[in-house]
Amino acid sequence: MQFTCHQCGQPCEKKPSDHVQKGRPWKHTFCNQECYDRWRAERHLEVKAQWLRFQREVWGTVPIERHRPAGAREYARQFEEKARLTYLPQLGFTEIVDLSAMSNQFFVDFVATFKGRRVLVDATVKLKAYVPEKVGLANALRMRLFIIHVAPGREGLFHLNEVRGGRVVSRVPAALIREHAELRAAELPPGSAPA
Repeated sequence: MQFTCHQCGQPCEKKPSDHVQKGRPWKHTFCNQECYDRWRAERHLEVKAQWLRFQREVWGTVPIERHRPAGAREYARQFEEKARLTYLPQLGFTEIVDLSAMSNQFFVDFVATFKGRRVLVDATVKLKAYVPEKVGLANALRMRLFIIHVAPGREGLFHLNEVRGGRVVSRVPAALIREHAELRAAELPPGSAPA
């Protein structure tokens, strides 16, 4: 039988029962492995772009004005304040010292008490934060480090993550993004606390 390659559009011969190496039948027909690999790569990029658009819709985006040096500090402070005054007390943090208000030279925004121990807390609007310096500081002080991700586009949406075990990246889990999209549809209050 003759088919058309799903990637390049060239005619090719392939039996419908042909399988890939793992034994599952292809849903589409490809003239060779190279066309299949190219299609997979393009499809991966397309799916990734769809997911990033979905994340931005749910989480919100940072306005371009935030990238100006003069506006960046003010923009960040509003979310630090929201975390300090609302989200952290709601999650059980007490005795919160706002280091960020004292100086912008500190690696972390807050020192607080959580479950009877002093901990370091940093606030960010990013979905994924690379924090090796903060981890190094926490390790040197033998303190736990928490990153609170505050959504810039959604009131009440946040995620608290403890960075431990040698990790240097804190991220909002995909499950929370999907769950919040469903909650928005059902109009329920969002939020996320540490396990």
